[in-house]
Amino acid sequence: MQSDFRRSFMERKLRLIVVLLLLLGAAGYLWWAARPERRYEQSGVAEDGNYRLVAQDGSLFRRSSLKGHPYITYFGYASCPDRCPAMLARLSRIRARMGWTHEDLPIVFITVDPARDTPERLDAFVKSLGVKVIALTGEPEVINRITDNAGVFVKVIPQSGNTYRIEHTTRAFLYNVDGDFWDTVSPQEADARIEAKLREAAVSPPPKTEMSHATLDRRR
Repeated sequence: MQSDFRRSFMERKLRLIVVLLLLLGAAGYLWWAARPERRYEQSGVAEDGNYRLVAQDGSLFRRSSLKGHPYITYFGYASCPDRCPAMLARLSRIRARMGWTHEDLPIVFITVDPARDTPERLDAFVKSLGVKVIALTGEPEVINRITDNAGVFVKVIPQSGNTYRIEHTTRAFLYNVDGDFWDTVSPQEADARIEAKLREAAVSPPPKTEMSHATLDRRR
């Protein structure tokens, strides 16, 4: 009689344990399914500003790989109707007129719209421009840190139809061969002035200013 009671008790205990395990498993799955999507886990940014982002071909791109050449970084997004395409095309045109190649002066385009700008979308955008540009995306929090570090203005403007446009800094950021910030390039500047800045950055003396991006350019 006592052994039957003990066996029954153990069976009920075992069933309870099985039910608890199933509930825990279901809760774990629901948590996993509801977690924020992370498409670019390999992206990141270090304290010194060196970032890892995903290029338009899906490869991991490191900012440190740019050292040794002056380069320009422009922040924008693939759905930008006019300013981004115009600035990228102009920078590419000036580079070609100077007799420089993509290797001599890389143009880096970092999206401020990582939610929509996948590598495939960026690839199609760059190909539509017909210019040689390194286009990069990453996790939203990584992009936010990079734009904050650079002092880039970004504002999302809701539109009808559950969509949005983005207001952002329209200046490009120029770096010298040591990877140090050198100057900004404004759309309002004459081509000759931009060329002069590019040649100065290529010489690579010490940076012109100790000012951070944030203090220099929070303007659009």
